[in-house]
Amino acid sequence: MKHSIITALLAIIWTAVQGQEIKRIPATTEDFMEHMAMYGYEVFTYDISSLSDSASSFTVVIREYNLHGMIDERKLYGFRIRTMISDFSEQDQREIYAEKDADDLERGIYRLSKSISIGFSPVQSDSIETITLRASRNDASPQRLMLQPIPGAPKKVYRYEKVAYQPGAFCLDTFIPLALYGSFWWDPKIGVLRFCGETELTEETAKTSNFFKFSPHYYIIGAVFHK
Repeated sequence: MKHSIITALLAIIWTAVQGQEIKRIPATTEDFMEHMAMYGYEVFTYDISSLSDSASSFTVVIREYNLHGMIDERKLYGFRIRTMISDFSEQDQREIYAEKDADDLERGIYRLSKSISIGFSPVQSDSIETITLRASRNDASPQRLMLQPIPGAPKKVYRYEKVAYQPGAFCLDTFIPLALYGSFWWDPKIGVLRFCGETELTEETAKTSNFFKFSPHYYIIGAVFHK
């Protein structure tokens, strides 16, 4: 009798264990994002879907600053926000409509860009950061940012941080900041490197932010939208 009870209990335990399996499953996008963030990858993304009637393209602009003001401005090639079906030959237009190969057939839009993203990679060298600029439905454009050592620090060191902007009111043909990439600064009073300020910048907070008061070198990455 005792042997039968032990056998029955073992059978129950074995059945329970059999149901507790560990299975390998495909990694999710969230899994990849968490791992990439651990190694210094970060992406700022902005929704521009509401601009399809107001703008047809935009130019990415990178402005470089030191404590004395702007020292350089790079205007990169433009990205298309929308490509119209009417831009194609009559034969191609017929094929597009026949195959329904368009983002918005009713409005005659062949391709519509709905977002802008700025991707930051781990710094490959002490003095260079590579960022990637991309609009959906467009090719990506990698750009190099040259970094500078922190003045006043006891040894030669490069250290930068990125901060996203929350864009304000939309306006055509006007520079709209999207991201700050700025250098830490040396605080001699307490003997440390600092980068103290907002976790997100707005038009108002940027006016009084410590980033622009104390950072010895920084970039502002933005866009200018065109009709």
